[in-house]
Amino acid sequence: MSNKKLKLHEFVIAYEDYLRSSFNDLWSKVSINPLELDSFSVVGGLLSRQVTLSMQLARSPDTWNGHAAPLFLRAQTDLQITLAWTLCDLAARSRKFILHSLGEEKLNLEHHKKRLEDNPDLPDRDLIEKLIEAKATWINQQRHDWLVEVNLGHWGDLNARTMSKEAGCEDLYNFAYKPFTQAAHSMWSHISIYNSRHCENPLHRAHLIPELVEIDIDPDYMYRSCKYVHKTYQSFIDAFKIELDGLMPLEWWNNFLEEAAIQPDEA
Repeated sequence: MSNKKLKLHEFVIAYEDYLRSSFNDLWSKVSINPLELDSFSVVGGLLSRQVTLSMQLARSPDTWNGHAAPLFLRAQTDLQITLAWTLCDLAARSRKFILHSLGEEKLNLEHHKKRLEDNPDLPDRDLIEKLIEAKATWINQQRHDWLVEVNLGHWGDLNARTMSKEAGCEDLYNFAYKPFTQAAHSMWSHISIYNSRHCENPLHRAHLIPELVEIDIDPDYMYRSCKYVHKTYQSFIDAFKIELDGLMPLEWWNNFLEEAAIQPDEA
């Protein structure tokens, strides 16, 4: 194993250890209001997912490229905008967040029921019936399904751009969320660069043809993931007036690189 690969392996292990310990430390500092348990379940779950996404990306260095990393980073920026907006009015917006998801699951449940109704001889009927039962139980544990409304719009009644403005995250939306959305949605601005090359036939006027483009890993994608965890931690620190005992994510990142610097002749 080359020194670079060894350092990379050490980084992944150290980064995951850091995230686990800092996550536990941060969440332990949050004073939970017993009258708003659902609210804290929402923001706690968002915190956990942000850290989990960054850990999963770190475990797969081969995905640190323009093909795969934007799929993680789009989810992370979306999450940060959601969290920041929710924290502006924690109780009301957490409630919207939960009820919208319950409505989505109820609609999905009805689709499954309709499928069984229209296809009585489905070979996987037993499996679908068990899925329906499990989904119905999950919904009713939180709210009687007959009280759950199905809302086909956005859960916050706003789009991501408006939410980012209200939450003070407009730069994150413009310079991260939008570009990563192009990759996540396989838009022309992405596939024309990452999945195409110019035809070499002069008669074809250099039109683009599909190409399986191989790209080297770029640690900058991992840095961005760490930066979004940093933003999420900062949102918690600001909202709940708490402090992290150790280093913040970007401080940890800089400290690790300084201590484990790879010299050019060590490759």
